[in-house]
Amino acid sequence: MKKTLSVAATGIVLAALPLLSACAGSAGDPIASARELADAPGWVSTPTGTNCGSAELGQKRTLPKKNLKCLMDASRAGDVGMLTWIQRTTEGDPVPSFVMTAGSGATVASTAAYDTYGQGGWTEYECTDIAALPNCSDGSK
Repeated sequence: MKKTLSVAATGIVLAALPLLSACAGSAGDPIASARELADAPGWVSTPTGTNCGSAELGQKRTLPKKNLKCLMDASRAGDVGMLTWIQRTTEGDPVPSFVMTAGSGATVASTAAYDTYGQGGWTEYECTDIAALPNCSDGSK
């Protein structure tokens, strides 16, 4: 016996495809997609300065030494350094974070927009010790 979708069911499936595509796009590159969020901080949307790369943090939740060195070198030179990283939730959802050096410290912004069980939105805080990234949490802005 052959089963077919009704016209109404077909319409629902077709209407949902763009939504599914949007979700798939954010999972493919959460850093790029987070930069485009309407509520992203301006410095995240329009990065400037030295690009110190990006990283996917593993279970140890540490940044590669070369990325930290780049940020510290930019800071010592009085330049802006930018770095991004992804941490994964227990369920595997990406939580993109962005850091910008500012003098001897840094500003960090993260979004929970792609965290299925998260609150959404952005958190932003100052970090006085660049070497402590990504585990620095001097307090919320």
